[in-house]
Parts: sequence; structure tokens; C-alpha cells
Amino acid sequence: MRCLLCNEPMTVPWTPATLWRRDWVCSSCETRLTPLGTGCPRCGQPNETGETCPDCIRWLALGLDLTVRCLYAYDEAGVEWLHRFKFSGDVVIASSVAQALRRLRSSGVTYVPVPLGEARLRERRFNQAEVLARSIGMTKNYLGKLDVSSQRELGKEERRHRTNPFTVPTSVKCGKIILVDDVYTTGTTLHQAAFSLRQAGATEVSAICLFRALNKSKTRPI
Repeated sequence: MRCLLCNEPMTVPWTPATLWRRDWVCSSCETRLTPLGTGCPRCGQPNETGETCPDCIRWLALGLDLTVRCLYAYDEAGVEWLHRFKFSGDVVIASSVAQALRRLRSSGVTYVPVPLGEARLRERRFNQAEVLARSIGMTKNYLGKLDVSSQRELGKEERRHRTNPFTVPTSVKCGKIILVDDVYTTGTTLHQAAFSLRQAGATEVSAICLFRALNKSKTRPI
């Protein structure tokens, strides 16, 4: 078989578990993703001091308190991985990051994937955030999302000031919620989703993202 990312031949050692699960990304491509190091304790934006970044300070000034744990930098390797997963529909490559996601599992937590609008879900046929969330633990689809313009079509300030598209059709009975999404860019999506959940009764909301877009990167965020 061939690696889904580099298309090079790869050998998968046979074990009884191979009957139920196969590796789809070679070991070389697995190590290309860049783990985040020292950075903002609230969103993972890299810096040398470990201090809260200016973006998170602005969110706090608005009364929006949200801590987001991000695993990898959204650099060239991250872009390639996510495009293959998100737009080419190769959902199976999520197994290459499942172990890293499972390390973040906590007890007494409800994992809530950030939803897609109905039109986008019909187009893509799966919600990438839900696939990632299921790699961590039990999920609950508390959130709904109105069909609005894609974030990719909006500038940074337009994203920050867009109308909140998230709805919560039912009251939230559980205590601690962890939102799960693929990429943290400006933080608008997660802060709006968290706000809607708190309005519906959630007592504590934080988040996990697979990638953190880098402010100095020239890569266009997804």
C-alpha cells in the first residue's frame, strides 16, 4: 500500500489488530507535523515568553474567556495534511493523529465538535471536527450552525465581527464541555460557539484544536 500523503510505498506489519485497523500514513509523514512549543497559554500562538498574546487579551477585554489547547503548527506540512483530510475526503488519515488527541482526554468531560452548516455538510459529507472529537472521547452534538459565508471568504476583522452563527437547540445539562475543531485562526469560531453554549447553561467551556494558524505565516488559513 502507499502513504496517502507522500504516495510512497509503505509496509504495514501484520498483527491481529490489522484486520480491524490499518495505518494510512507512513512514519516519515507522521513526524512532519510540527508540535507547538512555548507560546500563549490561552491559544498556543508561538512566542518566546509564554505570555498571553495580544489577540487573547482582546478577547478577554470583551469578556470572552476561553482556553484552547492546540497541538500542531498550521505550517506547510499542516496545510498538506488538512487539505487531504478535509477536502479530499481521506478521513482515515485521522488515525495518524488519534493517539496525540487521546492524550488530551479528561474524565467528566463532554466533547462537542464545532458543526458545519447544512449546505457545507451536504457538500463535504462529513464534519472533520466530529471525526477528530471522536478520536478523543464521547461526543455530543449540542451545537447547530446557520449557513453563513465561509471563513475563508472573510478577512480577519470581518471574522471577528460576523454575527454569531451558532445555535443550541436544547438546554445544556452537563458541566464541563470541551469544543473540538480543526484549525484555530482568529478564534472567532470557538469564542462564538463557547458563548452560545454558556448562554444555554454550560458551566465550563474550553477547546481543543488540531492546528494553530501562525500570525507570521503567509499560508492562507482554512
